[in-house]
Amino acid sequence: MENENITSEEGKTRKSKPSFLMTLIIVIVVALIISGITSFFIVRILTSNVSSSSDQSSQVSATAPAKVLLIMEGSRYTMMLKGGYDIAVIDSLQLDVGSSQARDLITSNKLEVLEAIRMIFMNKTRGELSTPQGIELTKKQIKDSLNEMLGFTGERESLGVVKVTMIIMTITTSQ
Repeated sequence: MENENITSEEGKTRKSKPSFLMTLIIVIVVALIISGITSFFIVRILTSNVSSSSDQSSQVSATAPAKVLLIMEGSRYTMMLKGGYDIAVIDSLQLDVGSSQARDLITSNKLEVLEAIRMIFMNKTRGELSTPQGIELTKKQIKDSLNEMLGFTGERESLGVVKVTMIIMTITTSQ
């Protein structure tokens, strides 16, 4: 009878105390659940930031085809060249901009923009504007000058003037 009491007490103590292996399994499962939940929230936060930045870049590219017509085709706008003896006759001048903000700034400051372009032409000679490379250099200088003037430099350069389209009718000598 005593043997039975001892065995039943040992059985109760064995049943009441969880084994080391069971405790280890419970701790591992709880740690996995916590790390899984944490990882889920971290991934969710990071993907929401990526998607919001890609939404912003898609909004910028959606406004990219904005055009500003500074000199209308056929208006024959004259620009004095270096030395004051030669005049370039500009048939049309159009700017492609990367944002509506740049378009609004250019249209509201049209006089200053035309003055900046006039200053570029005043530093050019007939020879510089008579070659395709010279015309492309002039377009690049116009683009860079306007972007600097309007504050679209560095990372924001793609939001400013993107492309300059210009038709020079002729270069004549003034009398």
